[in-house]
Amino acid sequence: MSKIVPLTVEDAPALPEVIPEASPGNPAPSGPSSALVLAGSGTVPARPVDKPGRVILWQRYRERISYSSCNEDSASEVEVLVPHASKRLVSICASGGRVLNLLQDGAEEVWAVDVNPSQTHLLELKVAGMRALEHADFLSFMGVRKSPRRLDVYDSLRPALSDGARAYFDSKPFLISRGVLYQGSLERFLARYVATATHLLRPRWVRSLFTCTDLAEQRRLLPGWRSPPWRVVAKTICRRCFFRFFSHEPGFWRFLPPDLKLHERIFQSLERYLDHHLARDNHLLWLVFFGRYRDERVMPEYLRADCFPRIKHALRDTRLHIVNGDMASVLRTAPAQYFDGYSLSDISAYLPPDAFGETIEQVVRTARPQARLCSRGVFYHRPFLPEHARRLARDQPVEERLERDDHAMVHSFAAAEIQ
Repeated sequence: MSKIVPLTVEDAPALPEVIPEASPGNPAPSGPSSALVLAGSGTVPARPVDKPGRVILWQRYRERISYSSCNEDSASEVEVLVPHASKRLVSICASGGRVLNLLQDGAEEVWAVDVNPSQTHLLELKVAGMRALEHADFLSFMGVRKSPRRLDVYDSLRPALSDGARAYFDSKPFLISRGVLYQGSLERFLARYVATATHLLRPRWVRSLFTCTDLAEQRRLLPGWRSPPWRVVAKTICRRCFFRFFSHEPGFWRFLPPDLKLHERIFQSLERYLDHHLARDNHLLWLVFFGRYRDERVMPEYLRADCFPRIKHALRDTRLHIVNGDMASVLRTAPAQYFDGYSLSDISAYLPPDAFGETIEQVVRTARPQARLCSRGVFYHRPFLPEHARRLARDQPVEERLERDDHAMVHSFAAAEIQ
């Protein structure tokens, strides 16, 4: 198992070359000034790269894991990025699920970026677990399966973590003992409020929904979704004010158009999705209605038995930089024309206009010819500045298909080739 060796990093942005298993024709690149580089047995932790003086929305959440499972459908990013020879990728870290899922198709280098260090610590823990454990043991450690030994397993993984990640989880053993996969603020919100409400109000209906094996059968259940009591409760939970006070979510609604009725759109989007897709095939809906995964065949790819070995193998070969910082500042440390693909998640929903414009400016600067971009927005993707829009050849049919079929159900997309 790799051990993270502390290294002093000077003010210069370039990262020292520490890639022991890199081939002679594939040297280690210059990298970000705050990164954990995982490549074979080489690791380097360093300091943050947040832009001095910038007020960051997540600053108050730095000690808390906001997302712990995989709250987006990584298949959308895989469709947009991987088929286009995306060998060097940069991705928002969040729970780390999307980053791990992107590894399985042969990326040579991935930068996982998050302004919240708790999220990058979580990815470190998942990487250490995947590298050291077999699939069944990894599921037990994460919380998918029951286990009384999670703290013992964590003790065996501690040497592979950076000092920061080790200190973080040492100070919060309850995250490990309860199963860290379900300890994010979003996951606890879904379990505490959404799953509880559905099972108190409509337990039989929920069970029937997830036993449907064809759409005709499921569509016959949908009138139960529209019953007045259920509509009132569901729309209450989905209101901005409810999210603001109970979800501890940083605020995905802050830059939505003011006339967009969030509770109505969430309700309608879920109803539309269920009219065309089986609930039982959507791992996010298992979280929404049950608060956990109950069918191991329907989980994020990195947790599934059919994908786990490929990702575990990829972790031996892929240069993975885990970076704590805002995306624009991190990209500023990269050379021009460096990346083949960008997975920006839904940061367009969180960043103020100037920060979003600065981020896309750095995307355009660091993009190699024909690099690909996949960006999300909650119901609404913020328009790009004209000087950036001219460089983005957007694929409207792909965007419309992803909006219709993405398991997260609430996102608008920008899928583009950067020219």
